[in-house]
Amino acid sequence: MPLGERLSRTTLAATYTLAALLAQTRTLPAQDPAADEHIAFPVEPTVLVDGKFERCEGIAFNGEGDLYVAGNRALWRVSIVGEVTRIAELYSNLGLAPIGERDILMADFGPINRFNHGPNDDGIVWRITPEGEKTRVVDGGIGDPNFVLVRTDGSFLVSDDATDEIFLVDPQGRLTLFTDAIGHPNGLALSADGSTLYVAQIFGSLRPLTIDDRVWALPLEDGQPAGPPEVIARLGEGAANDGLAMDELGRLYVAANGTGQIWRIDPATRETVLIAEGMPGVASLAFGHGEFDGQAIYATSTRTGRVWEVKVGVAGAPLHR
Repeated sequence: MPLGERLSRTTLAATYTLAALLAQTRTLPAQDPAADEHIAFPVEPTVLVDGKFERCEGIAFNGEGDLYVAGNRALWRVSIVGEVTRIAELYSNLGLAPIGERDILMADFGPINRFNHGPNDDGIVWRITPEGEKTRVVDGGIGDPNFVLVRTDGSFLVSDDATDEIFLVDPQGRLTLFTDAIGHPNGLALSADGSTLYVAQIFGSLRPLTIDDRVWALPLEDGQPAGPPEVIARLGEGAANDGLAMDELGRLYVAANGTGQIWRIDPATRETVLIAEGMPGVASLAFGHGEFDGQAIYATSTRTGRVWEVKVGVAGAPLHR
């Protein structure tokens, strides 16, 4: 369920204004000394898609370099010039991840969701081909799947941001609880060595609805949780942290949905840099692939339905498929 449907316009406007004021005092100097040293942050996002979707959330490149977006309760392919083609109809517009050489995994709330209907277990994770053929990889046992992260062995993690649950789905499609140590988990990312799972927390509670701003690091050993999670960053009141992405230098990018910003976190130093702003409802992030700019992040919006390109001057970390 897009954040824009969970919060009133008044609440969003208030949190956006407050967080923007906070960000003015937290933005680091414009010049970044890493591989992207020639870029002055924050940068101006470029609109790739506008006016095609009421809202969109999931975004991913498949192994062939094609860009896919979840919007208007469907999966779409997006061209380099922003043209869109409907691939498959769905119940909702949640997270995407590449799987195999051509296919996309897509999280789908299913017919009902906790935000509008209360507790449920009818969530779905689809595997969808470029031709639109759909297979239910997960069919029930999870309420409201949101973000999908594929691991080296072909298993994948799925967050449920309406609860405190992150699930593991093995290559045979068996669903088990991975951890419930982090409240309302949304975006997920793995460190290059597989020793840490990074998690974006979007809510503090659902009833009453409160917004969170924490980004967590969960230690792993042999692919399993190996200790308590630790907060590595807080991105300001009203942040409502959503999607995550990693660059090849091991730095983490966070979509702050509530404040319309993208932040970068260095897990080693805890340094935060404001990468871009003025992106209302920014939701999911994916580094470019194929014909698209490999040193840019592509991002979706749950409020405007836009898809943006954000130049960051560094490539994304390799993804497991």
